[in-house]
Amino acid sequence: MAPDQSEGALPDEQLEKIAGTANEWSAAKGDTLIQREDSSFQLFAIEEGSVEVCKQEETLATVGKGGVVGEVGVAKRGVRKASVEIAEDASGFFLINSQVEMLRREADGFEERLQALVKKRGF
Repeated sequence: MAPDQSEGALPDEQLEKIAGTANEWSAAKGDTLIQREDSSFQLFAIEEGSVEVCKQEETLATVGKGGVVGEVGVAKRGVRKASVEIAEDASGFFLINSQVEMLRREADGFEERLQALVKKRGF
């Protein structure tokens, strides 16, 4: 499955707004970025590479550059419903709940995009 470059993509102005406060991450192919059943407190943006969202042995989505993962957990505040595996060496940044909450309040259209993505993916 080829990465969907637009799946969960944030507009450039929103990326710029959070870039200074976000934490960076990087992982090698085969690593686990998010473990199913873990607590949900981070939203991951992918700047390079791609990841696969998996539930048990099924790949639900492949997300690449410009996409985000972990949105269902931070939007609904529960345990993770799926794992995220690194499909090819990847890097990006992540936001913790308080940063996501700031974006929900202050970034025009962010809440609507977040909820639309949660509904679309429906994991």
